[in-house]
Amino acid sequence: MTQSTHEKIVRVGAAYDILAMAPFALPIVSVWAYALIQWVDLQLGFDSHFSALDPTAMFLLNIGAWAYLVWGVVRWRAPTREHARLSALLRVIVVVVQVVAVSSGASPFLLVLGAVQLLLAVLEFSHRLFERNAAPSSREEARAY
Repeated sequence: MTQSTHEKIVRVGAAYDILAMAPFALPIVSVWAYALIQWVDLQLGFDSHFSALDPTAMFLLNIGAWAYLVWGVVRWRAPTREHARLSALLRVIVVVVQVVAVSSGASPFLLVLGAVQLLLAVLEFSHRLFERNAAPSSREEARAY
């Protein structure tokens, strides 16, 4: 996989995170986004129980969304392999947390989102799987990980 292809993958992941989390960054909009997830859950036939978001839960949701937005902007501006590796690690952690949440009664819709996260994690880690067997320069060896 060429560097520019890998940069595009990192930017796609960053764009996904920005678009997915932006509605949760502001309290008024996050109420609507939360209701949308409830609606999707119902349409998929899961009929999960959703609690009302109290002010503390709303604050934690909003601050987490802002952290994701900032991280997305960082990766969009600098789609490096190190950022891709960290992003993929974060995605795997998020999927583990999603599985724990679903096993505790959260909407199974989170597993659909988790599948997207895993796909992006594999693509972000994949640069090493698809690189050509070209001899790296000494400068590339120094930056290799």
